[in-house]
Amino acid sequence: MDQRPDTIKIGREFLSARLKRGHNQTVNKSGISIRYKILFLLTSIPLLTLAIYLVLAVKIFEDDKIAYVFDSSSSMSGSIAAQMKTQLNSVLSITRPIFQDFLLEQKFTSVGDLIFKNEFNVESISAYTVSSLGDFKEVAVLEKEVGGTSKLTNAFKVLFDDYLKKANKDGRLVAVPFQDDRVFLFEKVSDEKTQRVTIFLVQIKMSELAETFNTVTSRKIYLINSDGTVLFGPEQVSGKKMQSFMKPSFLARSMDKIVQGVEGVRMADGTELLASFSRVGFGDLTVVSSVRKKSALSAVQILIRKSLIFFGILISVTVIVSLFASNGLTQALTDLFIATKKVSEGNFDIRVKVSSRDEVGSLANNFNIMALEVSRLLEQTAEKARMESELQTAKTVQETLFPETLAKIGGLAISGYYEPASECGGDWWHYCQVGSKMFLWIGDATGHGAPAALITSAAKSASTIIETLNVSPAKAMELLNRSIYDVSKGRIMMTFFLASFDFGTGELIYSNASHEAPLVLRKSDIPLTKNDLIPLNEVNNPRLGQSRDSVYQETQMTLGSGDLIFFYTDGVTDIQDPKKKSWGERAFIKALIAASKDNASAAETVAIFTASLQGHRGGATLIDDVTFFVVKNEGLG
Repeated sequence: MDQRPDTIKIGREFLSARLKRGHNQTVNKSGISIRYKILFLLTSIPLLTLAIYLVLAVKIFEDDKIAYVFDSSSSMSGSIAAQMKTQLNSVLSITRPIFQDFLLEQKFTSVGDLIFKNEFNVESISAYTVSSLGDFKEVAVLEKEVGGTSKLTNAFKVLFDDYLKKANKDGRLVAVPFQDDRVFLFEKVSDEKTQRVTIFLVQIKMSELAETFNTVTSRKIYLINSDGTVLFGPEQVSGKKMQSFMKPSFLARSMDKIVQGVEGVRMADGTELLASFSRVGFGDLTVVSSVRKKSALSAVQILIRKSLIFFGILISVTVIVSLFASNGLTQALTDLFIATKKVSEGNFDIRVKVSSRDEVGSLANNFNIMALEVSRLLEQTAEKARMESELQTAKTVQETLFPETLAKIGGLAISGYYEPASECGGDWWHYCQVGSKMFLWIGDATGHGAPAALITSAAKSASTIIETLNVSPAKAMELLNRSIYDVSKGRIMMTFFLASFDFGTGELIYSNASHEAPLVLRKSDIPLTKNDLIPLNEVNNPRLGQSRDSVYQETQMTLGSGDLIFFYTDGVTDIQDPKKKSWGERAFIKALIAASKDNASAAETVAIFTASLQGHRGGATLIDDVTFFVVKNEGLG
């Protein structure tokens, strides 16, 4: 009955079990799906690119906006400073003739009074002389409101004296003592002839300009003097030191030649400002313009919000497109994953649908080819396992064909060695006692492996029958030839050597069927040489199985006490080392002589010879079966 389907089934079950164990160890490991990895890749690159672009764009826009704010703020402060300088110079140009007229007459004349009354912005003009002690004395006054000047000066008497001293020192002073639109212009004038110093106080009404500083907008404008006092500005800070609420660095550079500039300023509460300053060029006045950085960059915040909205829309679109793209790409990979999972569970008949011509499609097609190939290899593996099992059984059976490797029968000591080149071999050796004779058998079938093993089995079966017939070696060879021929029909042949040794007479009768001639080593008290070896080649007959009607001849010789016969097959001399170099006849003879010196026993000879053989082999694979045995006549019983 054919066991092949059952064997394949068992092979499938075995391989499935192995794959399931691997599946349980590896497939169950969790991880991020490749779909989400591709989705992350498709979205992260645009996201990162757009984020970098947004940051750079906002930074560039912010820098441009700050530059624009600085430029506009600087233009505004410069324009107001120029306007104030023009007005103050205009007042000074109008009042200067009055000053000159006073110095000539030591009083205000009708000419000066006429000029004064025609200038509606000027409220009063006072003249003060300076004594040698540094005291100031009002000597004359022009005013549109009688007594108005005295009332004002008395209202800030101590501060007024400081103003006069500062004007006397610096030559010119602009003050706003009441934090309103009234401006006091102190001008120091010296008489070149008399060297007399007179300080004129011109009270000016500058309503429009004061309104400019007081107007509440996002941009704040201040008029300050050299010590930082706010002369004009928002109501809550007029008359205060600018250093009390913000500290621009240009206040420390009041004496340098920089007339205009911009800088970032931080207020006491941490608010960041963008400030510009412009020197008026009249006295120690400076116009300062500031705006909150946050307010100035409000357009940037709007840009950021709009960009984020656009950014969100773009990312949403990217995610949606990526979902469709990744789904189409990963669906085929998912199908492949499911298919490989089923393969790992032992289902080798699964196939994947090929729906594209790209790399994934090629992968799916290759998977189908692989699954088909695995199914085929599985059947081959099962078949190979069956054959290996059968060969192992044949090897076990063939091992029963060989006798014990060590024996002592009568006066003969026997020791042998056998190693097949594959699971089954084509060499066979044997010994058996028939009456007063010992029959010695050795043969070598063509090739090696299972076919040659079958021939050796036939030879063993035939020898068992021949042993009962008590025939001569030549006759036994003829019977053995017919048996081999009937089994192989001439396709496989066998070289063979058969000898019988008579325990009583020491006579050795042998017949050779084209086999390697055994070598006789006579007992000697001196070392043997190659010429001392006697080959048993007196007769040579056709191989067994060559022709059913072959006739075999035999011959005889006497084997003395201490003599030794070495039987072997051609695999001994053909053995190769790892470099494929054959041992050869010369090395073989040399090893045999070395193994038999000092009248070594049969077992010792085999052991020494085997060591030499394996030394040359060096672990290389055998190319042919290796068989040899030694028979030594240790004396007649």
